[in-house]
Amino acid sequence: MRTTKNFTILAGSIPEKGLPQRPFSPLTLQFCQDFAHQLQHHPIANEDAAWAAFSFWLRPRKLEQYKNLLTFPENRLGRGMTFHIAPANMPTMFLYSFFISLLAGNANIVRLSPRLLPKVRPVCEALSDLLNAPVYQPIKSQNAVLTYGHDRKITDWFSKHCDSRVIWGGDKTIKEIRKSPLPPMAIDIPFADRYSLAILDSDYVASCSEEELKNAVHHFYLDTYEVDQNACSSPRILLWLDSKGESFAIAQQRWWQAVTIEIQKYDLAAIKVSRKYAEAWKFAMHTPEISHFAYASNRLYVYTLSSLPQDFTQLSGAFGQFFQYPIRKSGDIIPYMTSKVQTITTLNIDIQALRTQLIQAGITGVDRIVPFGQAMDMDMIWDGRNLLDTLTRIIR
Repeated sequence: MRTTKNFTILAGSIPEKGLPQRPFSPLTLQFCQDFAHQLQHHPIANEDAAWAAFSFWLRPRKLEQYKNLLTFPENRLGRGMTFHIAPANMPTMFLYSFFISLLAGNANIVRLSPRLLPKVRPVCEALSDLLNAPVYQPIKSQNAVLTYGHDRKITDWFSKHCDSRVIWGGDKTIKEIRKSPLPPMAIDIPFADRYSLAILDSDYVASCSEEELKNAVHHFYLDTYEVDQNACSSPRILLWLDSKGESFAIAQQRWWQAVTIEIQKYDLAAIKVSRKYAEAWKFAMHTPEISHFAYASNRLYVYTLSSLPQDFTQLSGAFGQFFQYPIRKSGDIIPYMTSKVQTITTLNIDIQALRTQLIQAGITGVDRIVPFGQAMDMDMIWDGRNLLDTLTRIIR
């Protein structure tokens, strides 16, 4: 760790100039393999499954699959310097952002919020140790992970000298960072506030075995409680597909009873309880569509709707707050799929058929449709963009 007057370098060093590289270079792939091994055996991977998941994400077979996503791969180079503004509410995201850009062939400066330091410092130390190895000096000289507070002058300087800028953190952060101008040829890759939902087959939930139900609920837990519902891909509203109008009541009762058992392991700090209570009152006052409210201790709040608001993306709670509504057919969701909707997680739904239906309808939203348990799986295609293509350029 190295501290200057304005910021603290946690790993690597500030590049004098970003030098574009070929995507998926042999040295970069070896670095990925070594870091994944180091992280996998680090104590923090046992303490928090999210770090272990990242080390698994870097496995060679997966990286080979990602390499195949590049169009015209033989003619591509990284853009140069990428400046990353990492989100403050998702500790592992800075690694995904950094390694995606590194694999694309870029030099990188990654800014972390000081609020993240208690959670990410051990990982940054491990990254720093690996970068200090003699074989990885070429990578160290081109990459830095650092931290500083809300300092417009520093953000201005890094923005002025980058070729691409990746902004995580939502609409407010994007508006603030965009006050720092980019060079004329540089590009912004913003990740705005998004909203996600789930679609469940009511008949399946009403009739599946206890083991199948327990497995589905566990995957739902990973998509939601595991990240306090802070992820843009965590579902906030559950839409129950009930074609005959006969199974919703039984299905939702069985589902939430199973969820109540699964969430006993959830760490519910006092500040989370306070925020949930305040949000419950806000929803009660401003959401006339709520017909019923139920809770199982402070770990689970369920709001049943009598109808869907035209913009249900405003129904966004955290720490175990869910809205629900029965639908008769999957096409019922089409009028509500605005550009703010990102991920649909599904249980016993034909994903390809739903995807085709939404594409044919010409919707402006929805970038992912995945089964329960995969909402948090980071991909090279995110928010509708192929990040590898976006972070590289083609020489024709």
